[in-house]
Amino acid sequence: MAQHTDWDKMEIFQPGKDNNDDVKPGRLEADAEIYNPDRKDPSASERWREMSRAEKLSYFREYYLKYVIMGLLFTIIASYMVYVLVRPEEKDTFFGALFNIYFDSEKDISDEFGSYLGENVNSDRIFVKSYYDSVISDTEINNFYEKRRYDVFITTESRFKTYAKTDNYLNLKDTLPEDIYKKYEERIVYCNNEKLEDNKSEYPYGISVKDCNYTFYDYFGNVIEDPVVGIVINTKRKDTAIKFINFLLD
Repeated sequence: MAQHTDWDKMEIFQPGKDNNDDVKPGRLEADAEIYNPDRKDPSASERWREMSRAEKLSYFREYYLKYVIMGLLFTIIASYMVYVLVRPEEKDTFFGALFNIYFDSEKDISDEFGSYLGENVNSDRIFVKSYYDSVISDTEINNFYEKRRYDVFITTESRFKTYAKTDNYLNLKDTLPEDIYKKYEERIVYCNNEKLEDNKSEYPYGISVKDCNYTFYDYFGNVIEDPVVGIVINTKRKDTAIKFINFLLD
């Protein structure tokens, strides 16, 4: 005959435990607030009003501060990008690039050339910048050249002729007014241009600025004996470039 087991009265043996210990109660009292059907949890706004100033500040820092910072950063970056895209590009008055040489450091060439041009020019947009061989310089030079920012190049004669081979200069015979060309004819530097059909001939691309109104130096402070200036082939300001040559030599 099958025996009936009273499961409700059956004790469960737990190894490692004194099974004679009283089992701790696992339920709340019947009148605990959680069982109150009429209980209402306070709303978020009510909890916020009940917080002290210090508690509110701590809560804000813990839950919202990082999102506020992220939002501000995103707004700043987005605003700057929009500004860069829509702002009108300022026009340069003049840009001269020097390669591995620089002007007498005691003189501000940009200001002096601005005074030479007169009052009706934006002197703040006159640039005369020296470059030395580096990846950073090469990147900027290529970028500015493509954007047609340069007007003249000045460098040593050997480097000047190297640049001339790749068609970087205007032919001065076709560019300078006849009287100015004759004025500087003895200073003309002739160069080969490998990009032209007649790549064996030499063309008047440069003007020697040795013994001009300014002294040129190399990186170590030595005087450059054979500085040459040429007008960049894609300049937007040919007339200003000619004035700069006059500024150096007059």
